[in-house]
Amino acid sequence: MHEHQDDRLFLNLGVTRWVLFDARPASPTHKHLNQLVFSERNRVLLIIPRGVYHAVQNIGTTEVLFLNMPTRPFNHGDPDKFRLPLKNDLIPFDFSDPPGW
Repeated sequence: MHEHQDDRLFLNLGVTRWVLFDARPASPTHKHLNQLVFSERNRVLLIIPRGVYHAVQNIGTTEVLFLNMPTRPFNHGDPDKFRLPLKNDLIPFDFSDPPGW
């Protein structure tokens, strides 16, 4: 999750599962969980707003290639990156579950 930047991700190769959890209190989708599957057969530009936790998983049989074009440069001295363990009390999701097709 980022507090100051949006991620703009373009999936070029492979099959990925993206899980998004909206932690923005003022958002109409606050505490909503989304699971999205993208592949090279349905390329997308996925925009993840600041305040939305996100994780990606390669669910295909080949390597994945995606480009991230964040809205601000990475600051090594003060990274805008907040991580949680995959299993946590905030986000109701289990990565061991197969993707819902």
